[in-house]
Amino acid sequence: MICSRCSKEIPTGHICFNCGADNLLLQKARTASLRQYNKGVAFAKEEDYSAAVEALKECVLFDKHNFVARNLLGIAYFQIGLVTEALKEWIISASIKKEKNPAQRYIDSLQKNARLLEKLSDGINMYNNALEQFKQGNNDLAVIQLKKAVDINPSLVEANNLLTAYYLSVHDKSKAKKTIYKTLKIDKRNPKALEYLAELTSSEKAVSGKNSLSSSTETEGYIENGYNEQSNGIFKKLISAFRTDFALFGAGIILTSAVFVTLIMPSTISNEQSKIDEMQKRISELEDENINGTSAFAVKYNNLEEEYKKLQEENKKYQGEYNVKQQELDIQTAEAYIASGEFDSAAELLYNLKADLLTDEDKINVEDLRAKCYPQAGETLYDSGRELFNSGNLAEAKASLNKALEMAPNENFSDNILYFLAQISEQEGDNAQAKEYYGRIVNEFSSSDVFTRSEQKLTELSSQRG
Repeated sequence: MICSRCSKEIPTGHICFNCGADNLLLQKARTASLRQYNKGVAFAKEEDYSAAVEALKECVLFDKHNFVARNLLGIAYFQIGLVTEALKEWIISASIKKEKNPAQRYIDSLQKNARLLEKLSDGINMYNNALEQFKQGNNDLAVIQLKKAVDINPSLVEANNLLTAYYLSVHDKSKAKKTIYKTLKIDKRNPKALEYLAELTSSEKAVSGKNSLSSSTETEGYIENGYNEQSNGIFKKLISAFRTDFALFGAGIILTSAVFVTLIMPSTISNEQSKIDEMQKRISELEDENINGTSAFAVKYNNLEEEYKKLQEENKKYQGEYNVKQQELDIQTAEAYIASGEFDSAAELLYNLKADLLTDEDKINVEDLRAKCYPQAGETLYDSGRELFNSGNLAEAKASLNKALEMAPNENFSDNILYFLAQISEQEGDNAQAKEYYGRIVNEFSSSDVFTRSEQKLTELSSQRG
């Protein structure tokens, strides 16, 4: 097993001896993050932005380096008027992945339109001012500030919700309905708006049930349902709305760096595989029944077999698409690792790429990336291989040194890699391979400190029979 955090090999178990990471927990966290990301995507497509925000916040909680989820979270925040929060997520995303990241485009678009950004910021400031005015008991001034806030930034659903709470507290059902529907038009299933709508609908039903009573009785009906100014009913809801976390609109921005990303594609493959498993089960049942020789079962079997093959082809297609997407993400992750100086991790990802899944453009990009990280990663592998050789672990030393040679065939330590590989080949009794390694040192590294010994070894082995 390869450690998900440091990319070192874990010989046994799931705890990395190098960095101490519990890879079982990391895998569970990645799975949970993916699940929440898929939910966030689904909610965003349905314009249920509040739910999308909650799902995506959980997604980045499980995997804080998921820049794709942060981009979508920023868009969801922007759709409900939380521009500062959107910018925060995009800036964090851009710090995680600096190239080919749409987050930078979002930031640039806002920065180029400074007037728009200033207006949106003014709207949030007015909302914050309204909260202060409400807390001080200046309701009229607060409502004026809120109205200005939603005029400037109509998508600011928190301001609309606060207006709704105020209108309900003063029994202005008409205006309350208007702001509720305005909120739901922006954010289809906004929890606060739906709660206020349910409260309003409930009160209207209660009042309509007493429509034969006098006007004084009707007023009493409002008192019973918590709408009297002297009661704490809906006013508690208004006070609750005032407690919105001011930090939600703060300008402070926390930057992080490192990379990982998750995809929706695995769930598609999983669904297809489930279909195939079910189809295989049905085919097995029909095969048993078909032993009796009834033609009806034979027809059923043939139809199911065709459907089964079709599903296999579809799953193969999805798997291929997923592999391509995964490789693209591995390349992006490797770029981020290189940018942060984590050359070993980048090299491991690039080393495992399959060339037949790369486009011509990707192949050029991958070669450039390998040139940046392979020499450093090769030296690390060489040091590891040398230590393994000195401790007598020839099999692992050979694997590490071969990989080091593949990554760094022409570095100042490459001759030493060849020399250790030659030594291992000799101990394994493979003199032909040992001669090849010594011969490369003699022919390619004339100034090597192991040149003389290699030349002697080459002469000695060449003089031996067989």
